[in-house]
Amino acid sequence: MSKKNKNKGIEFSEEAEEELNRIEAEKQEDEHIKLQKLYDEYNARMQTRQDAGDPVTVKAFEQWIRKAKKTDAHGNLIEVEVAGDTGETKSEKFRRLAVKRMEKALTALDTIMNLSSNVYESTAPEQEKIVNALRLKVLDIENSFKVQEKKENLFDFEA
Repeated sequence: MSKKNKNKGIEFSEEAEEELNRIEAEKQEDEHIKLQKLYDEYNARMQTRQDAGDPVTVKAFEQWIRKAKKTDAHGNLIEVEVAGDTGETKSEKFRRLAVKRMEKALTALDTIMNLSSNVYESTAPEQEKIVNALRLKVLDIENSFKVQEKKENLFDFEA
């Protein structure tokens, strides 16, 4: 006997449907284990910060987990549990993200540099456009950091 799967109208045998349900249950269990590990890391970080005198509050696991919407393999929108706050300081988070993002950016720049090889053909104006666009973006980045510095010192009698 077969029954239609509610997602795509595909017919599965009862055994296949049971196997799909078992696999889905295993995936949910694995996700919960990953979340628990991330929570343990968060908890340890927060404890370290508390021990150092930082006035932070450690959330219970149930309050730490966030809900998010995600599209499953069948295209259905489902609600899933995702990790909450990492417990990092702003500086730690900045450094972690900066390393990741710089690695990606430098790799992307290497691929742009590869366009200069003799495998490709380009004109001087095309090359100038690329270099000028990159220079402008670097200036934007530089200025965005300067604006942040100015925001911190809006008023000071000593300045």
